[in-house]
Amino acid sequence: MRERSAGREAEAGEELFFPAGGHCFGCSRENPAGLRLRFFRDPEGVRCDTVVAPTYQGAPDVVHGGIQAVLLDETCCAAAYFSRGGFVVTGTLSLRYRRPCPTGQPLVVTARIVADEGRYLRIEGVIRKAGSGEVITLAEGTFYPALDRVPPPAVADPAG
Repeated sequence: MRERSAGREAEAGEELFFPAGGHCFGCSRENPAGLRLRFFRDPEGVRCDTVVAPTYQGAPDVVHGGIQAVLLDETCCAAAYFSRGGFVVTGTLSLRYRRPCPTGQPLVVTARIVADEGRYLRIEGVIRKAGSGEVITLAEGTFYPALDRVPPPAVADPAG
């Protein structure tokens, strides 16, 4: 499956890159304290494969709920950016914590646009355990275009 993404074609499974710059806690590779999330094209939207370190736990061995919100917010914003080619800001984000989210284990976070309401997008996201697909946390939110932020040209893989 091929789609237009931030000014060029992207295939399912291909890694997606935000423009360089900024120190976003979730996605920037330039923020040493951040999560440095990586995003990939998914058949329905965007996917983030990650392992959250114990540094970000709340209860022992459980990813802090606020960090889970970061994972979902970032992946929802990536779904908007890589499908529509523009930055968004989060209007609302509602989470449903269904099971404890383990630290130190592979997680898959996915997000997809479910509706374009004109002024905003409605996006849903899910955190799952990698392998089993067990649903851990669900999210839905509204995301508004950041009209004052024009994306610069897409960048190539910064690692090479």
